[in-house]
Amino acid sequence: MLQYISYKIACTTQLVDILIAELAEINFEGFVESESGFEAYIPEPDYNPIAFNEIMTRYQIAETDLMFSKIAQQNWNAEWESSFEPVCIGNKLRIRAPFHISDARFPMELIIQPKTSFGTGHHETTFTIMQLMLDMNLANKKVFDYGSGTGILAILAAKLGATHILANDIDTWAAENILENIALNQTLPIHFIEGDLHAVPAQTFDVILANINRNILMESFVHLYPMLVSAGQLLISGFYTSDLPYLKQEAEKNGFVFKSSTEQNNWCAALFIK
Repeated sequence: MLQYISYKIACTTQLVDILIAELAEINFEGFVESESGFEAYIPEPDYNPIAFNEIMTRYQIAETDLMFSKIAQQNWNAEWESSFEPVCIGNKLRIRAPFHISDARFPMELIIQPKTSFGTGHHETTFTIMQLMLDMNLANKKVFDYGSGTGILAILAAKLGATHILANDIDTWAAENILENIALNQTLPIHFIEGDLHAVPAQTFDVILANINRNILMESFVHLYPMLVSAGQLLISGFYTSDLPYLKQEAEKNGFVFKSSTEQNNWCAALFIK
């Protein structure tokens, strides 16, 4: 059975988001915040101790503030589930796990099985892009969820009326998780392809959703532009507010027009038009 590396990292509140972003760049894929800092998880085969130690040294995290352990995959899931609480976006949408009861006060509900894939609505990047989606008209639209993780954005698109949805991710575990979440939400219009952009058959979409990270977004604009219809919409997230000017510049260089953005705790989501 696949083993996971777990680190409990004690740090200031100001450093939590920064370190999570840095660790995500070196393949850490699960994070649980705590009063003293946070816990980070990575599949053992993906763990690079040199890269990890470089980040800790750069941000002056002492060895005494790090607690290392190895855990089995099912124990990781149990730990994640124990910390999972429903997420509410205004009075429009509630995101819960299968082990939470439904709340009829919300007109829309998503059920996400929390596992190792990124995207349960808790992190600001997912929260902000979903805020933008709730203000869009996706009825009868063709949507591409690029780097789908749990499939939460694809599932929301289906709930908002999109009739053809393609999702992709390079993570095998995400492939398993999104299929489970599609079944939980009965959102059958979603088709999943495991792999990067090169695995996606040539076609065009009305809307592209990309909640990834700054570096991948910067490299992807040139590839995403021909995948959108004229006047199509590109929603991006996964980056800091301070990164938005650089992303705008790169997007505009590739033909996109910036329309709007929203932010929460220094994390940002933005909407572009082709």
